[in-house]
Amino acid sequence: MKKKVLALALAITTAMSLAGCGGNSGSTASTTAAAASAETTAAAPSNSGAETIKIICPYGVGGTADVIARKYALVAGKTHPEYNFIVENMTGGDGFAAANYYTDQDASTREILVYGYGVAYRHDLGKKYNTEVVDFDRADIYPVATVDDRTWIMYTTSAQTLESILAKAKEGGIKMSGGNPLSDPHLALGSLIAQEGGKVMVVPYDGGAAQKKGLTDGEVDVFVGTTQAALEDVEAGTMIPILAFSESAFEGFKGPNGDIPVPGIAGDAKAPELDASKDYTGSILAAGGFVAARTGADQAWIDEIVQISKDVWADAEYSDWISEIMLNKCEIYGEDAVKHLESACEKAVAAFDTLSGQ
Repeated sequence: MKKKVLALALAITTAMSLAGCGGNSGSTASTTAAAASAETTAAAPSNSGAETIKIICPYGVGGTADVIARKYALVAGKTHPEYNFIVENMTGGDGFAAANYYTDQDASTREILVYGYGVAYRHDLGKKYNTEVVDFDRADIYPVATVDDRTWIMYTTSAQTLESILAKAKEGGIKMSGGNPLSDPHLALGSLIAQEGGKVMVVPYDGGAAQKKGLTDGEVDVFVGTTQAALEDVEAGTMIPILAFSESAFEGFKGPNGDIPVPGIAGDAKAPELDASKDYTGSILAAGGFVAARTGADQAWIDEIVQISKDVWADAEYSDWISEIMLNKCEIYGEDAVKHLESACEKAVAAFDTLSGQ
C-alpha cells in the first residue's frame, strides 16, 4: 500500500509540473497564508453603525464559491442589518491557504470561513496517505451551515462523446481540468474511470475560466465542474454536458438545439455507455460547502450564524437564485452539518482507494 501511495504522490507531482501550476493550483509551498493573495470587496451596502463581519472565501473572484459567498453576504446583510458582511478572497493551495489562515485564528474570531468539502477531503487524504503536506487540522474548523450543494457535471466538446472518452481512458488515459489532483472532481471522475479500467490525469489551471479554456483549446479531454460555471458555454454550444455524478438524470441545460438532459451514473437514468453490472455510486461525492466558524467559538455566535443562514435560505433572493444557476437546495445545520461532513469524508477516502487501486 505504501508503494502505491508514493507512486500516486509522484504522479500528482508530475501532473502539476506538466501543467506549470500557479495561483490556486500551486504546489504545497503555496498553501501557506503568507503566500495567499487577498482581495477584499464590500458585498452589500453598508449598514450604518453595524458590526462588520468578514467572510473568507478561499477561491478567486468570479468562481462558483465566490459568487455564492457574495450572494450570501448580500442577503445576510439585508435580513440582518445589524451586520455588514464583506467577502475577502484568500487564494492559494486550492483552499489550503485560507484553511491555514483560519485555523491560526483565536476561537473568539468573528470571521466566517467558506469551507468546501474538497478541502476536508484533501486534508484527510494528506493526513492518512501523505498525498500532500497539510499544515492545518480540520478539527479546528466547525461547519455551521450548508450554503452550496452542487452536482458535478462532466463536459466535453462536440467532437467527443461519452463513449469516445471512456474508450480513450482505457486505451491510454484522458486529461481533465477541474480542481487540482485529488480535488473532489478528480476523486469523482478518477474513481469512476478506475472501475472502467482507465486512467485520468489532472491538468491544474488557475480558476474556472482557465479550466474551461483548457477544454475548448483541446489541452484536456474533459472539464468536471459546476452547472453555474458552464451555463453560458452550454447555451453557446462550445461545451457539451455528457455525464452527471448523480443517481438521476440532470435536467435544465439548454443548448443551441434545445434541452440537453444529462444521464447520471446510477439508477434508471444511468448512462448506457457505462457497465450496467457495476455500481458507480461511490463516485457520487458531496460537493460544495458550508459557512464555518472556528471550533471553540462561543455557542451564542454559532447559533447566530445558524439563524442568519436559515434566514438567507428563506429569502427568495438567495434560494431562487440557487435554483437559477442549477445548484441544489440543501439545508443542514450545526451538529448535523458536522456529521454530514464526516460521512462525506469517509466516502471520499473510499473513492481515493478505488482511484489508486488500493
